[in-house]
Amino acid sequence: MKEEIIQIAGKLFHKSGVRNISIEDVCSELHISKKTFYTHFQQKEDLIDAVMDDTRKMHMDKFEKNLNNKKAIDALIFIVRELKKNAECEPHQLWFDIQKYYPKVFVKYEKLKQEIIKQGFEGNLFQGIEEGHYRKNLDIELVSLFHSVQMKSTFEMMNENQKKYTKKRMMDFYIDLIIHLIANEDGLLYFEQHYFNDDK
Repeated sequence: MKEEIIQIAGKLFHKSGVRNISIEDVCSELHISKKTFYTHFQQKEDLIDAVMDDTRKMHMDKFEKNLNNKKAIDALIFIVRELKKNAECEPHQLWFDIQKYYPKVFVKYEKLKQEIIKQGFEGNLFQGIEEGHYRKNLDIELVSLFHSVQMKSTFEMMNENQKKYTKKRMMDFYIDLIIHLIANEDGLLYFEQHYFNDDK
């Protein structure tokens, strides 16, 4: 039952935001009593935390499945495409509500997300250098820091400037910036052939 509550709550939160969905709404959707709900979660914040963790695991499983045995630059292409796709369908109301009304949960998963991005990107850089598509003289630590900060800023800019700039335009600009920062000539050619000429 706990997993069912998490799944249904996740769907409701993603559709309507956290603030607009009550414990009663979740119970009604599942046809369970509040007593049953409270045997699994002490409060709404615990449910939100569980939904966030479930979403994180789902994304991690998807990435691990699709990145297995890929070249670093192919993995980066996949990640970039997923970022663009997620940018178009991300439920902004959900994240806004969590940040405003449940800051502890927001900070917890924001830190976790940044650490996952940092570790994954650094691993990708080492692999890409070894495979011959990335520059050998990269400062891994600083490039990774730049990537984390700049990617966060890019998504914030997309949310703040939706009327002035399309998300696709801003993401393409960011992608171009990162690739030209890390790739050598072979890597740039490979990326242009497999990304820009085969963009979905």
